[in-house]
Amino acid sequence: MSNLLFFDAGVQGTSIGSIRPNHLVTGGSFQPTSQACVVDLTPPVFSGIDFLTRGALGQLRASWLAATDTSAPIRYEVYVEADPAANLFNPVNIALVTTNLNADIFALANGTLLQSGVKYFVGVRAIDAVGNRNANTVSLFQITPGITGATNASINGVFAVNNNSQLIANFWVNDNDGVITSPARLGLASYVIYDQNGNLVPSMSQNNISADSEGFYEITPVASVLDLDNTFYTVKVTILVDGVPVAYNLPITYPEAGPQYEPRAVFSIDASNQLQATIWITKNSEQLSTNLGTASYTVYNKEGASLGISQSGITADVNGLFKTTPVLSTALNDLTHYTVIFTITADGAARKGAVGITVAE
Repeated sequence: MSNLLFFDAGVQGTSIGSIRPNHLVTGGSFQPTSQACVVDLTPPVFSGIDFLTRGALGQLRASWLAATDTSAPIRYEVYVEADPAANLFNPVNIALVTTNLNADIFALANGTLLQSGVKYFVGVRAIDAVGNRNANTVSLFQITPGITGATNASINGVFAVNNNSQLIANFWVNDNDGVITSPARLGLASYVIYDQNGNLVPSMSQNNISADSEGFYEITPVASVLDLDNTFYTVKVTILVDGVPVAYNLPITYPEAGPQYEPRAVFSIDASNQLQATIWITKNSEQLSTNLGTASYTVYNKEGASLGISQSGITADVNGLFKTTPVLSTALNDLTHYTVIFTITADGAARKGAVGITVAE
């Protein structure tokens, strides 16, 4: 779905440090309303597309009347398919999503620009804030003269989730002469994110992003709600170039692997039948002795039930070692079936580990 162009409603981006071409990024919407907590199973009342004509640049200009629904905001999915449009309202034909009551369509959902002399069918469906979708089947069609304008422009850039779980990004426009830097040629930018099923990700979008003096766009960092471990996403970036909205799909990169913490401990029973332990933690294989909070532990049997043997608020010595207060271990009858779960606060976060219990010689 690359090279997609459309007009849409576009918050001013702030600086997060420039990401330039060939620069590796490392480290480092639609807002649901309170109505999302209400069980709403009713789709919006919506009559579908109302008007379709051709624009000056060869695009299709669609409009419709407002839908009504109790769960705002209402979004409008614009479906486009070339003749014969046998399956127009398939989600794969969603060329754009907007909150406006009109849209300029420059390309199909797969990024193919509208072609000269082709009949295109357009339909619109409304979807409310909790995902109920109107099911109208109204469509209109037009034959287009083809798209003119900045069709040789392309969007490049990097979207990434940093180690603070924030989405960051920097992107730019290239044409045959390289990165476009002229303010006269560059308009505002926006982006939205879709999951692997083509659904819009709530709260992960931004509009009205301006280019800097070198032609680079930077987004305002936003808390990520993306599950990068179990699915994948596509970012649709749209920039007005030479008066034409150019849209490209860019991937999101994974965050760089952060510091590796490994809580460690030795629990044993001494000759006096007392349970004692030393606990410590490593960071990237080096033992930590600073930025440490307290430690705690609890002993569990093989069924996972606590035996009531525990200690909390244990502090570290100057070497970063947490030494527990010895306690009688008469509750431990079979040393092969006990597990100690322990926690250490290091660098501001709780780090959990588990060990067995050994018998001291």
